[in-house]
Amino acid sequence: MNTISNTEQKLAPGGIKDAFDFLGLTAFVRGVFSLRQVIADHRAERAERMQMARELATYSDAELGELGFSRADLPAIVNGSYRR
Repeated sequence: MNTISNTEQKLAPGGIKDAFDFLGLTAFVRGVFSLRQVIADHRAERAERMQMARELATYSDAELGELGFSRADLPAIVNGSYRR
């Protein structure tokens, strides 16, 4: 008489890959890598915004005025929420 449990039967045929799928680890690992990519994208976007803020901060009030902006507009410009 063979007394293999249901879990052992699921793990045996495909090996370690099926074990990961059975335990949900494949989806977890994909989720971790996806989260890591989202964080990396967010950091890159933030670095770009900070660079823009530093560059705009170097402009004089007269130069900003020629562009049609005031110094008070800079945070909205950097955040992308500026509307004319």
